[in-house]
Amino acid sequence: MNLENVLSQGGSNALPAKEKMLGEDGHVPLATSSCSKQLVQAYHTCQEAGALPASQKVVQHRWAEVTLFQFVYSMINTGMGLCVLPQEADRLNSGAGSLWVGIYLAVCGAAQLICPLAGKFSDRHASSWGRRRPFIATGSILSIIALFFLRQASIEGWPMTYLFALLVAQISLNLAFSAHNGLPADLYSDGGGSPKDTQERDTAGVVSAFVAMHTFLGSLFAVLIIIATHEMPVHVQYTCYMAATAVACTVVCQAANEESTLHAENAEPITAAEVCGSFTLDPSAHEDFLWVCIGRLFYYVSTSVTVFLYYYLRDNLQIDDEAELRIKLASLMIAAQVVGATISVPAGRSSNVFGRKPVIYLACSIMSVTFLLYIWAPLVPGDLRWHLVLSAGLCYGLGSGIYVSVDYALALDCLPQGKTTAEAFGLWGVAGFCGCTAGPVVSGLLLAANQVSTEKHMHTVVSHYAYTGYVVVMLLVGVSMNIFVVGATHMIKGTK
Repeated sequence: MNLENVLSQGGSNALPAKEKMLGEDGHVPLATSSCSKQLVQAYHTCQEAGALPASQKVVQHRWAEVTLFQFVYSMINTGMGLCVLPQEADRLNSGAGSLWVGIYLAVCGAAQLICPLAGKFSDRHASSWGRRRPFIATGSILSIIALFFLRQASIEGWPMTYLFALLVAQISLNLAFSAHNGLPADLYSDGGGSPKDTQERDTAGVVSAFVAMHTFLGSLFAVLIIIATHEMPVHVQYTCYMAATAVACTVVCQAANEESTLHAENAEPITAAEVCGSFTLDPSAHEDFLWVCIGRLFYYVSTSVTVFLYYYLRDNLQIDDEAELRIKLASLMIAAQVVGATISVPAGRSSNVFGRKPVIYLACSIMSVTFLLYIWAPLVPGDLRWHLVLSAGLCYGLGSGIYVSVDYALALDCLPQGKTTAEAFGLWGVAGFCGCTAGPVVSGLLLAANQVSTEKHMHTVVSHYAYTGYVVVMLLVGVSMNIFVVGATHMIKGTK
């Protein structure tokens, strides 16, 4: 079927006559406001009939590259939270490891406060590189510099320098991340914002799936780095993070291909009132997005339990050898990340069919089972403990993969009116990191209250915690938070 036949047979969905579509030069003119919808419908009719080439594979390949910064963001945060920060807390602050893990993660959470403001500035930025790429490049360069100082502080044993460098690294990383969050909406929709039709809504589902895939692949690579360096000093991992950040920044900036915004008419300079407004939501006007953020906060409170798996495995599986402990932890996380990366794209697509909310409910149910398995595992004899812990890790990967695959799409569906895309996603990011911050602090205090002993291990003093402490953490920080996620998601009215 050729183009002329399709146009002549398009019925009411096509333009009344092909002469109205084709100009004197034989090309399709720019659509006017009165016929733009008909033009789009006719174009898709042509594409479905084979008169025009489909571009889905090209588009998907582009989304995989555009969302790549999520990979390095996930890799750094997973590696730091899972292995680096617990070890550095013990090394640099003898005898108070669990409390300092909470402090380090509180610093990481505080750095998230830069996101709404950075998002607002990137929304209004004018440069030949577009709006987002200058922030992505600047944040990446500063992150690499701060990671270098983290490495040096770790080598020299400088606890205060380490704390300051951690803050700078996280601020820089989130500067780039907040701008990166606004890229997909800019590229698939004129002016950004929530999806405006079925096609854009389906694209949002695909983008969300790629974000989830990069999240789990980044976590997987973080674990592979832990395995590859398990007999090396912990500071070796910072070098890996620096290299990954440089590569991801380069790929994203080339793939995004933003147009110059130098010619754009920019709004007036940002006022102090707008700065304050960047950190707030109107409950009456932005109710759905508020519930999205609340649900995300509760979810990330629950996932912060993984920060203490290093201690959990050591105390409940009685593993004293550091190398063996790293291998067990890495194996557990690899299993979870492989499952999560595998399920993310199918789960993201399924949300286009079944709706976002049912998929969230399923994810939270599976996550709750995960924490119950962690409670059960120490009660079974011998080698069965490890197998049950590994089963819990598989459940975690499945539940987390399903949730993260829909998380970004749910936020896109509910973007608040009156806020720019990156600004809104800044608040969305803050909600997640508030959960990641509150969870470890609460869990660390609960474990510290159940400390049973300390012992000198090599050059540090290591604390051990009672089984009851882990039970309380899994129930209060794990299971109950997922129940709250279900409740918050149920309150969203603007999407199914």
